[in-house]
Amino acid sequence: MSSPVRRFRALGERFLEETHALFPQVASERGLHQFDALLGENDAATHQKFLALIETTLREVEALPDFAFTGDDWLDRRGFLALLRTEHFFHETFPHWRINPQTHCGAAIDAIFNLVVRHAENLAKARPAIEARLAKFPTFLAQGAACLRKPVPLWTKLTRQTCDGAKSFFEEIGAQLAAISPHPAKTAQLIHAAIAALQRYARAAEAKPPGPANGFSIGRENFEFLIRERLGFALSLDEAEALGHALVEQLTAELKAEAKKFGRGKSVAAILEAAAERWQPQGALLDEYTRVTAETRTQFERADFVSFPPNERCRVMPVPKYLRHQFPTAAYLQPGAFDKDQTGIFWVNDLSAEQPTPEKRAAEIRQHFGLALTCAHEAYPGHHLQFVVQNRHPSRLRRLMHHAIFYEGWTLWCEKQAVELGIIDYPEARLTQLHDALWRAHRIVIDCGLHSGKLTYAAAAKRLQDGVGFTAARARGDVNWYTSSPTVPMSYLLGRLEVERLHAQLVGREGWTLRRFNDWMLSHGAIPWNWIWQARLRPQGHA
Repeated sequence: MSSPVRRFRALGERFLEETHALFPQVASERGLHQFDALLGENDAATHQKFLALIETTLREVEALPDFAFTGDDWLDRRGFLALLRTEHFFHETFPHWRINPQTHCGAAIDAIFNLVVRHAENLAKARPAIEARLAKFPTFLAQGAACLRKPVPLWTKLTRQTCDGAKSFFEEIGAQLAAISPHPAKTAQLIHAAIAALQRYARAAEAKPPGPANGFSIGRENFEFLIRERLGFALSLDEAEALGHALVEQLTAELKAEAKKFGRGKSVAAILEAAAERWQPQGALLDEYTRVTAETRTQFERADFVSFPPNERCRVMPVPKYLRHQFPTAAYLQPGAFDKDQTGIFWVNDLSAEQPTPEKRAAEIRQHFGLALTCAHEAYPGHHLQFVVQNRHPSRLRRLMHHAIFYEGWTLWCEKQAVELGIIDYPEARLTQLHDALWRAHRIVIDCGLHSGKLTYAAAAKRLQDGVGFTAARARGDVNWYTSSPTVPMSYLLGRLEVERLHAQLVGREGWTLRRFNDWMLSHGAIPWNWIWQARLRPQGHA
């Protein structure tokens, strides 16, 4: 191994070690369970220390000659540079810890939530760690409030909603913990203090002099920087926006053509709504998800679509009652990057039992129509398979790469392939898949518009209502996320297009099998497709 490569790996390990010391809750989430009971400091000094670590590490990695790195080593270096540059952007150039109050309450709540979710079936095991974090919870939030400077008004509003909404979560967790605690009064006190701390934090954020109303918009130059570092593209904002408009037009035409198969004059929304009303699961909803997940895995295996690593496991589980209102209809929780237990959890949230009438219970069940595509996206061969393969990568740094253009592009590719290969073949399957793709095309336009200033928040939400048929509430919920995650919303469909481009070359022109192609892609971990292609073209072996 060449000296630059050895130096690089040492820098990577130092960065991980010092990051975990500063933010032990992050280390815990990554599967380093010796940190489970810890909640780090959250004051300005801690964030400045992390910023200094980023800047020092970035200088040292950039000083290593690029030509000394090939293959996986080059990908590790390029991905690590992107991680450092992006972290620097959100800590210094556009510091969320200063202007986004959600950063602090989100980190605090997640520190509890992640332990609870991972141990939902047996909270007794995690109770001491949860209570240790609860004890630090008020201080963590008070420190975060002191960090805030001119917060973005939208994000302050969302922070109030988060803090108010978390009350029921903590009350439900408190009841669960008190039932198993040797000191229930102490447990109750910790829960009460956490709820009160959230309310104090929300009031403190609201009391800060606000920043500009559109302060979430990062501007053209910063957006194009993130396109390079998060997506691996050299696209300008205008080029990305033009591509989004072209994809909206293309997918709208494809949807109309597909809808005609179901009769003249029927809208896409009406067709899908009627299909959902006709659909009935074969048994209990959880059993249906379990059956379809297993069946989808088997069918992809028979199609020789991708290799399945040994000892992988995806558990289909009901969302516990005390967590039901914290989850969408279904969700996936991947194992930690360094966790010895690589079991993924596919959560199913069945709210029908809480409905008072048969009609309302049926309406709630209908929300799960098309669950076969959900299973392909979340479990097999989507997020679950992708993450358990990535978490086996020999490079510890590579396991931490989370470029949405890869992992969301992969899941949309899996959905489309499921339909094209006939693995998912209910009559409206292609219509559903195209409708979801159109939603992702609108995301490209909105992502660009919000952060260039071309689109207001209200105009962005209206585009989803008019273009995809979202309710006003669902549209606002989507746009709320877009404001704080620039370039991530556009990654989904752009990622799938990149997979299709590589497929045309390697399978269509070079004659690879589909399985070889998919295995090759997953073997790299979640980094931009363009970098994977660049690494393939670089000479192999160390300089």
